[in-house]
Amino acid sequence: MVDSPSAMKKTFTVPEIKPLDKYDISRARICASVRWMLSKSYGSAENVPVELREPLYKDQYEQEHLKPSVTKLLLSPEIYCRTQALLAQGHGGSAQAAQGSLTDNSALLQFLIKKGFSPKVQEADVTEEDLSKSPINAKAHLALIDSLMSLCARETIGQVKMAAEAEQIGVGAPWENALLFWVNRLNQKLRESTEEEELPKSQTCSDLQPVQETCQSNRWYWKLVPIRYRKDKVQSKLTPTFPLVSAVKDLSNGCAIAAVLHYYCPSLLPLEDVCLKDTMSVADSVYNLQMIKEFCESNLQSCCPLAVEDLLYAPPALHLNIMSFIAELLEWFEVKKPDFVKPIQPIDLTDVSGLLSCTSPVSGNSNSGSPSFIFKQPFVPISSPVSP
Repeated sequence: MVDSPSAMKKTFTVPEIKPLDKYDISRARICASVRWMLSKSYGSAENVPVELREPLYKDQYEQEHLKPSVTKLLLSPEIYCRTQALLAQGHGGSAQAAQGSLTDNSALLQFLIKKGFSPKVQEADVTEEDLSKSPINAKAHLALIDSLMSLCARETIGQVKMAAEAEQIGVGAPWENALLFWVNRLNQKLRESTEEEELPKSQTCSDLQPVQETCQSNRWYWKLVPIRYRKDKVQSKLTPTFPLVSAVKDLSNGCAIAAVLHYYCPSLLPLEDVCLKDTMSVADSVYNLQMIKEFCESNLQSCCPLAVEDLLYAPPALHLNIMSFIAELLEWFEVKKPDFVKPIQPIDLTDVSGLLSCTSPVSGNSNSGSPSFIFKQPFVPISSPVSP
């Protein structure tokens, strides 16, 4: 197991990553939420019309706004009701029961209230009037999408045989706790199997070739770790590190998510292609996250509506979006189970042994190796994002 992406089999185009001081959280949430909504209403992200895949456009003053075509869709109850119907059909309901069950926002809001996912803005219930206002009330629509994402995730978990204790490990929402339990259980199994395979033999580290200057000269995050890809004077440990995830921010280096992909699809994503280290640099994290994005695009119908920066910085405003993405992976691997999903070994998700200390997805100890910690250091400028 090598521990540097520069020495790995897979190579990716270095993505354009916005530095944290230029990363707009409000914009990111709008894009991620609207993308999710459109992908659900059209059946998959691949079915969304090309002109709708980027929800925002820039005007002559370089200010960003929702595209009129997207706004029109959101102001129409049809897109939300169609999403609810497709979700109901996809989560065990019959096509007859799902079709035409809801026809307006009033009925949809009542449905969500009964399910326990009433959309709220600053503790006030979202109303049908809020959803029909023009210019569009973005906060109300985002709250409605949040409720649908939460419901979808909970319904997915309900289809997977999982220990009841999984939802109680932590103080977050039960469905969030269950998802983090699933991720931790898989990483635990990989950790145990790796330890069993370890032999007391001499291991040497492969020489690491420096990254081409053209790739790193104009990338700010490479400059944060300028000697990252030189050959280490001290022999590095080759054993992969499988992290314990106690909060959403612990997913930001891509280690735990990539390990999940490997567990279910070892032939499509070999473990040696994943960067798994005790301390992850920004470049390591970007590599993993880019690999996750491309895996989803190639094999899972582009099911990740998040940008690499969204996963890398993992701001609290996007925690629900990130957990919704984890629920998408659970659905692919434990519910849909396409032919290429061939787990390393069967996993018993009713067994909670060894994971009872897992904390909430909303709280937990900071991981000093995660990008969210790295970017809080003094040498990285941080400023408040501007809403689009």
